[in-house]
Amino acid sequence: MNRKTAFLIASALVMFNCAFPATREGMRVTDFKAPKKVGDKIYINESVGGSTTLPFWMSKISDEEFTAAVKESVAAAGLFETLEEQFGNNWHLKIEIVDVDRPYFGTTFTVKTKIKYTLSKGTQVIQELLVDESGEATMSDALVGVKRMRLANENSAKANIKKFLEEVSKVQVKTGKK
Repeated sequence: MNRKTAFLIASALVMFNCAFPATREGMRVTDFKAPKKVGDKIYINESVGGSTTLPFWMSKISDEEFTAAVKESVAAAGLFETLEEQFGNNWHLKIEIVDVDRPYFGTTFTVKTKIKYTLSKGTQVIQELLVDESGEATMSDALVGVKRMRLANENSAKANIKKFLEEVSKVQVKTGKK
């Protein structure tokens, strides 16, 4: 085997085995509509606890992408009238990625995400949820392991966000009016 062929094979192995982070598009929930609006304006903090994906390791969920997926999902669900760009005295959501449990090898990857959501109105905590959901990806979803891991991460995060949306849509807030 000549050097050019060896270089092409090595390049292909590196290119196809690079890990990519979970994407906001893959984590976004688009199939849930809130039965009613919970509030008017909400500010969503950037999540904490996410991880950076290293190219030659495994796919992870970053804070930036997860936060964007939550924002887009909240907007698509119609839970609130608008998303605020700055913290105010309206609704406020804090997100903490507590744990992401993922396998290191296998044909079916099942990823479990545990995420803490704290929903407040002004200074009052309205609801604190610890959502524990899982998602999987199989060989039929992707033959290459690093892609299968990314899909499993996205499926787990998406299931987690959907469960959060379902729970928040049940929130009853006393307004003080009779």
